[in-house]
Amino acid sequence: MLLIAPLLFLYLLFGGWPQQAKGQEADRRTDRSRQELLSGLASGDEEQRIDFLVRICALLRDEPDEIEAPVITSIVAVLQRDSSPVVRALAARALEICGGNLGGGQGDEPAAALLAALGKERELAVRKAIIYALARYPQPQVTSALIPFLKNKRAELRAAAAYALAETGDPASSQALAELLRRGAKDDDAFARSQAARGLGRIGGHDSIDLLTNALSTDRSEEVRREAALALG
Repeated sequence: MLLIAPLLFLYLLFGGWPQQAKGQEADRRTDRSRQELLSGLASGDEEQRIDFLVRICALLRDEPDEIEAPVITSIVAVLQRDSSPVVRALAARALEICGGNLGGGQGDEPAAALLAALGKERELAVRKAIIYALARYPQPQVTSALIPFLKNKRAELRAAAAYALAETGDPASSQALAELLRRGAKDDDAFARSQAARGLGRIGGHDSIDLLTNALSTDRSEEVRREAALALG
């Protein structure tokens, strides 16, 4: 009996804390790490802000439970205010990762922030990043904002919008996607047309069958024909 107390002390000392205490300590370390990353977003050095955002993206991807309101609010502030296009694009990417892991209603703040930023942003790469991020927020207002980009003069933005609309699969976009696919001979952007075909396949409906069949037979792009075949099943 005399040995029990010393052995128990040694176990606790060298064998580690009880499981609950270990979990609490791990949570504290995670909180400190998260706070350090979020604080780093206010750094005056662009390279440091880029590094912190890359690490935040990795954290959100690997540990979805870390997606909490304060994290989203901090990223939104960066997207709206940072002077660096690279940092703003990374903030959009972080919100894209968040979008795939948010429950009902939680996506309202980031979706609204992305839409607001899209209306003001002038850097092409950042606008593309925002559009790709919006693909993770299937909301009517997102569809309405993205449809006009299918006619944008920049092929990169047309392609990004077609991808995002294909991802959301909103029936409200079917007419615009069909129009994009019909422009096969006039629009050299095969990726945009392939995404239009994919989107029409996801949305479904008899009205798209003839158009997809025609694309399968006549489109010059193998990528478009492949997506049309997949859409037709």
